[in-house]
Amino acid sequence: NDIEAYTGQPRDYMRYLFMDYVEVLYGYEKRLSLSDCTREQAKQVIEVILDWVFHNNIPLNYKTSDLLKNDKAFLYWSTVNRNCVICGTPRAELAHYHTVGRGRNRRKIDHTDNKVLALCSRHHKEQHQIGIDSFNEKYKLHESWVSVDERLNRMLKGEVNG
Repeated sequence: NDIEAYTGQPRDYMRYLFMDYVEVLYGYEKRLSLSDCTREQAKQVIEVILDWVFHNNIPLNYKTSDLLKNDKAFLYWSTVNRNCVICGTPRAELAHYHTVGRGRNRRKIDHTDNKVLALCSRHHKEQHQIGIDSFNEKYKLHESWVSVDERLNRMLKGEVNG
């Protein structure tokens, strides 16, 4: 519904567009159907949709982002594109699971082996005020933090072609 509300394109049209893209991308010979596709194929469709949503700055309503809070692809793309994983606010800050320390340049530090999430300034401030455990409990984020690999580390440091 979020894509349809923003673009005006009918939901069914967009669904088939994404499914066709996945068929071509992964070389499926048989037409995909959400009613009888494999779990892996469903995951691929969801990841393509999320990638498209973030690359086209489609605003997600609160209920949608709340439902996706534990989806790793959603969390990853929210973080890479700096959209708050809680409320969807763009230009979010990078919150670290393990503190980085005041005054350090986050574009120069190595984020590898840390976990991060994109949080708007309000939610990031709240995370620091109530502590990581209370924050994770309040927003049900226990398993939601994104582990930083080399590719994500380069992206977070602002290097081209993460």
